[in-house]
Amino acid sequence: MPLVKTVLQLTVKEILERPLFQKAEAIASSEALSRTVKWVHIMEVTQARHLLNGSELILSTGIGWHDNEELSLSFLQQLIDSGASGLCIELGQYAKQPFDNMKELALRENFPLIFFHEEVRYIDITQDLHAHFIHQHHRMVSELEALSTELNQLLLSGKGIKSLLRLLHQTTGAQTAFFPMGAEPHFIPHMPRDKAEHFYEQWIYGKIIADSQQKRTIAHRPILALDHLFADLLLQGKQELSEFQNLALDRAATAIAQEMMRTKYMEERRRHKEDLWSVDWLAGKHAANEIQDYIHSIKPAAKLTGVTVCLFALSEQSKELTVKDDGSLLIQKNMVARAIFEGEGCVLLPLMQHEYIVFIVVDQLSAIKFKERLLRAIARLQKTEHPETAFFSSTLGIGSYLKEWTDAKESYETAKETLSIQKDVGLLPSPFYSDLHLHKIIYTLKKAEALPALIEEYLGPVVASDREKNGRLLHTLNVFMKLSGSKQDTAKMLFIARQTLYHRLDKLAALLGDDFMEQDKRLTIELALQAYAYVNGPID
Repeated sequence: MPLVKTVLQLTVKEILERPLFQKAEAIASSEALSRTVKWVHIMEVTQARHLLNGSELILSTGIGWHDNEELSLSFLQQLIDSGASGLCIELGQYAKQPFDNMKELALRENFPLIFFHEEVRYIDITQDLHAHFIHQHHRMVSELEALSTELNQLLLSGKGIKSLLRLLHQTTGAQTAFFPMGAEPHFIPHMPRDKAEHFYEQWIYGKIIADSQQKRTIAHRPILALDHLFADLLLQGKQELSEFQNLALDRAATAIAQEMMRTKYMEERRRHKEDLWSVDWLAGKHAANEIQDYIHSIKPAAKLTGVTVCLFALSEQSKELTVKDDGSLLIQKNMVARAIFEGEGCVLLPLMQHEYIVFIVVDQLSAIKFKERLLRAIARLQKTEHPETAFFSSTLGIGSYLKEWTDAKESYETAKETLSIQKDVGLLPSPFYSDLHLHKIIYTLKKAEALPALIEEYLGPVVASDREKNGRLLHTLNVFMKLSGSKQDTAKMLFIARQTLYHRLDKLAALLGDDFMEQDKRLTIELALQAYAYVNGPID
């Protein structure tokens, strides 16, 4: 498509070149003459603010204000405030001469004033300009249809995003900038490095949007897919962007979103087939150099500083979805997950295995606030879920953070252990294996089938006594241990008299031995209490 030289808009300067304006006098700066005119309107009332949409060229005889300078200034100010493009006044019967204050106001606000010193037929002007606008509109529709056709042809040809960006630039004549998340920006035509970095920095820090003057020459479209932002697309013109340029930007943004979806979907499909490589990594079958090469094939500039494994337990609903679906839904979700985790400084390798969704998370920031970043990414991912198609449940386990990449198997095993513990005790405040502490020891004893013996040996007599006498000895023992043997605090916590507590402690000594508060035995009893709560629920 050839470049549309006029970018389908009409300026005040171009209107002055038309035959009906040959004898007109214009009082306007160069900036005022560059104003875009979208419509022409005859107006004789003096209260005009609520009647305008902006970008209109107003034609008036001055009948509304006659020789009232104050009223004429008010009318002019309303036009300026409403975003009108200019004011044409026929000097003669009603407006004898232009007021100096009107000229000063117009020049100060870069607003064009056009005077007709001879009688003119406003009907001829409106007919001429309206015919031009209608013709331009039809031309714009035709150009946009042609653009859509070319965009579709490029999509089918598989020539990539750069070809779409080049076509947008060729069509609009404006500087095109493309800022994909987590990747290098593209500028068409090429922009010198310093200038490009400055432009990108201005965009990132919101300075372009904050600058109202610059904002009129720049248009932005987010590239959204699956309700997630993947890139930003911008056009920058030398003057205010036209309706055609904005509509062309809309169509290009849609095409680029489709291309990004197609590319990422195909990439995700390929990765889906390569899950076996990740399975072998979790089994400890890859050497460090193989892991590094593979990660760099995904993200060339990645810095591997650590690895951890995160497991999401599959709900019954998500299991059914995996049976009904051909994998497309999970592929789409993984696309979003990769983008979110990249934003937190991680490279993500997702796969499904057995009853889990497995995230192998490669850290690039040397464990700096890793827990915080990981939880933030997971929270953002879970917010993208819909109840009827949710995969990433709140039941998750996060394994050990390891600096040796070959140790991913260990992180995988500890993540499974974290999930298994939560199946026993319910959701934990922190799903990190490193925060389990006593739960790790108790789970190990459970796997060794040693918990019943431990509970029986150190708590059996107390449990039996409570069962027979409907007593509260086990609860008393648990509170007494938690409060480090403080009798005063224990009595307050249990809401009982000190003498009642002494009586219960005597019973506990009789059942457990007088040495039950000596260090080694006390630690074992505390472990047994934790084990009892692990198996039976909270002690109360």
